[in-house]
Amino acid sequence: MSTAEPAWTLFRYRNADGTSKDWAYRCLADGRTEVRWGRTGRVTQVRSYGPDRAQEIPQRAAEKQHKGYVPLGAAVLRRGALEPVPAAAPSEPPSPKPSSPPIDLSPVDLSSIDLSGIAAGKDDFWF
Repeated sequence: MSTAEPAWTLFRYRNADGTSKDWAYRCLADGRTEVRWGRTGRVTQVRSYGPDRAQEIPQRAAEKQHKGYVPLGAAVLRRGALEPVPAAAPSEPPSPKPSSPPIDLSPVDLSSIDLSGIAAGKDDFWF
């Protein structure tokens, strides 16, 4: 894929038998939208939509997701197969999470705790 060629937005549906099918679209510089679909590894069906029908594509993508297609993000077309583009590594390391306050693990003097009121002659123990 050259830098001028737009990436595809890829959706994949996995069948119960382990096979899958792809549906993808990309917006071209001239305003047209190109859609490809077919079995994973072989997306042979292609259709181009003019700028006047560009609003239909996001609606179609939503319908595909409703049917069970999973969005896989950007993809490139190589030898008739749509291949997901790996997500770029973050440019900076993630910020460290704030540390929790220290926990006091010192022993507790249990002799000062009065537990006599818990059962107080009742037969309904709750522990």
